[in-house]
Amino acid sequence: MSIEASGGAGNGVIAGHGVLAKLAWALRSEPGDVRPHNEDYAGAFAPTTPDDSWDRGPLVVVADGLGGHAAGEVASRVAVEAAIADWTRGAAQAPRQALRSAVRTANVAVYDAALESGRHGMGTTMTALTLAGHSGLVANVGDRRAYLVRGDECSQLTSDHSKVGEMLRMRLITPEQATNHPARSMLTRSLGADAAVQVDIVETDVARDDVFILCSDGLWDAVARDELGKIVSSVLHERGQTAVDVTAALVDLAIKRDAPDNVSAAVVHVLSDRPIPAAAGRRSLFRRR
Repeated sequence: MSIEASGGAGNGVIAGHGVLAKLAWALRSEPGDVRPHNEDYAGAFAPTTPDDSWDRGPLVVVADGLGGHAAGEVASRVAVEAAIADWTRGAAQAPRQALRSAVRTANVAVYDAALESGRHGMGTTMTALTLAGHSGLVANVGDRRAYLVRGDECSQLTSDHSKVGEMLRMRLITPEQATNHPARSMLTRSLGADAAVQVDIVETDVARDDVFILCSDGLWDAVARDELGKIVSSVLHERGQTAVDVTAALVDLAIKRDAPDNVSAAVVHVLSDRPIPAAAGRRSLFRRR
């Protein structure tokens, strides 16, 4: 496993990747060409030891900070680090409960950090993914998104916690109207605003060659959902490249299109039909096939 952060304003450029027996993952976060600071942050926990010795599955997290360049960059970093720390040290729990606990711990960490001078009002959005047995579980607060690419078809797993997202769900506006709606950046839920937070958990089945994409709005605002599926299919299947190459292709395309915000993406490629992880001590927590 490898994660590196290079210099630059805010959280700079973040890149990481890992290849395991049953999955490969990669993440990348860049300021982009429009904003001077990177308020996004991304991280992952994915042990390189054989997964029959794991006591918990992998965790991949993407966050987008709010509250100005100084506070936003802190909020996203605090949230991701707190979520991963909770995940790695947490007591034995079913994956759904463990994932919810990690995000709630991140919320408290950001809420507490926002009490410090100069950080009032800061917060962050977050999307996190874990794989457990034959299931993928996604936690979401805010308008970061998670997609599942199966073949060349791409489906959105998460719902945006925003004013526009609510209007779309109520069918008050069309997807075309949502694209440039003045309320598109108004969030209805984020981490750090209150001591407690409502966390959405979405569960889906997992099959070999599935690809999960977690991303910030800098990516999904610039690259359409159907394009995501085509890019994944082209890079992985036609060119025979890796999750690292998928992540680079997505981020580079968003930046080339003058993404209006920082651009972050995490990609998880499932390489096996076998359950992830297959730790004997935790198999009872996972749905069997």
